[in-house]
Amino acid sequence: VSAWATSASALVSTTSPDPGNPNLQSILDGITVGGDSSVNAYEDYLDDGMDSYWQVAGSGGSVSTFVIEIAGNSNINTFGVYDRYDSGSWVELFSGPQTTGSQSLLSILADGSVVVNFDDTTVDFAANEFGFYMGTSDGPLFYSDSLLNGDNDQMVAYNGTGDQIQIDPFSAGPWIPGEYILAWEDVLYANSDQDFNDLVVIVESVVPVPEPGTLALLGLGLAGLGAARRRQKA
Repeated sequence: VSAWATSASALVSTTSPDPGNPNLQSILDGITVGGDSSVNAYEDYLDDGMDSYWQVAGSGGSVSTFVIEIAGNSNINTFGVYDRYDSGSWVELFSGPQTTGSQSLLSILADGSVVVNFDDTTVDFAANEFGFYMGTSDGPLFYSDSLLNGDNDQMVAYNGTGDQIQIDPFSAGPWIPGEYILAWEDVLYANSDQDFNDLVVIVESVVPVPEPGTLALLGLGLAGLGAARRRQKA
């Protein structure tokens, strides 16, 4: 089992409490061209230690594209990024009601300046390391780092597998590795319906920054695999 994804299926509910709203698997299937998604919404999300913090990749810019929002708070829910080293420093990417296909371009300059859609936000991050948040115009409510939510995991992330997807109004194209769908729960997880269909976006040109504990576990796993192979050769 890869450390980049979890095999546990209890985090995401298989149903939506409102029969009129699609569950997360239906959303993934709905944007997939020519059949259902190869991604299993209940099993294929990144491990919690892998989706807390991110970097903009070497291209220097990350585009976020709005997929869908299904929530009673849809008119006020916002989406953005916050500084890994100062969660009180944040920048909004999407504000209030958005339509499918809305886009926002994020760049972080060498001096830490956060630039959105080519405009300097006047906010500086300590480094090219950030988390995503869901909130209101007043700022973040829930963070990609579950420790900042009282250990409640409010976001699941899925890496591309090469499926052809189509998000209106854009033409179809491959959902490639390095493009991540982020799906949010807008009520504290412990008290929520746990369907993660309240806000869904896809972000490109980003790389997860593993938590130190996750790296340690990955290292132990690789060491164990190497030892097993050496025993087999012996």
